[in-house]
Amino acid sequence: MDTSKSAEAPQQSGEAASSIISSTQAEQGVSMAQQNEVPSHLISSSQAGQQEFAPPPTWFHGVFPLQNGLWGAQINSIPLGTFMTEIAAARAYDSACHIHFGNTFFRNLLLTNVTIHEPSFQSLYTSEVIFNMIRDGSYEPNYIHFLCKNCPNFHYCESVVMPTLLDVKKGFLFKEMFRKELLLIDVEIQNLFILPHEAISCFESFNSNTGPIWIEFKDRTNQSWKFKLCFVHTPPQYMFTEGWNNFFKEMELCVNDIVLFYQYKDQQNFPHRFSYMIDVIRGVRSPRMQRRRR
Repeated sequence: MDTSKSAEAPQQSGEAASSIISSTQAEQGVSMAQQNEVPSHLISSSQAGQQEFAPPPTWFHGVFPLQNGLWGAQINSIPLGTFMTEIAAARAYDSACHIHFGNTFFRNLLLTNVTIHEPSFQSLYTSEVIFNMIRDGSYEPNYIHFLCKNCPNFHYCESVVMPTLLDVKKGFLFKEMFRKELLLIDVEIQNLFILPHEAISCFESFNSNTGPIWIEFKDRTNQSWKFKLCFVHTPPQYMFTEGWNNFFKEMELCVNDIVLFYQYKDQQNFPHRFSYMIDVIRGVRSPRMQRRRR
């Protein structure tokens, strides 16, 4: 694909501010982040040796504060730019990680009905173009334009809201395990939920169990849900039996809703504790793709 054409983008968004600070300041911020992703202190160039600058802490991975009150982001020591807000830097990190690692990374923010379409958008571009759009602030405007043009859910929306602090759980990082878009059969049989094939590898530590086990999941509100996990050998698949009906009714699940399953780690405890989370995205319809990256 002609990457020069793909890199054309609207003016940078209000939250991205890559050109606000000098390149020297940005390099200093990135250098500090490489040494310590969340530096305990930075020394102001005008007050070196006199007064320490104590930046606010951040639980976001790949995000670090700068001396001028802005925020930097990086992935594998690769700078992603400078941003007006901490949440914008966290979104940039998540977007860069997806094009770089796929789903095998711990996210800062939970997926939403907006960001769940990012793989379709990113498939139109090379990694280099995606990284450049993130740096110059055009990634999110281009992505919103893509949603309005290709996704039926957003055709008549006056605005598209990117993830906010409402899609964050302080101190938690999330790795998507698997997801399932509900079909008619999933809605008709409410006391049984057959998990997708990807669940087999996610729960492989339980494969040696001789019988069903109970697994606890937390939702966005921190409410606990317990499901009985059963394994069927022919064909090999996992399913939830007892407990699923309660979740189904409480969430009022419908056809086309997507149920997401995460593994998350709590950074506020050491060593990090890994747990499970369940989330629901309502009535998502896939975008109508016209072209894909080759």
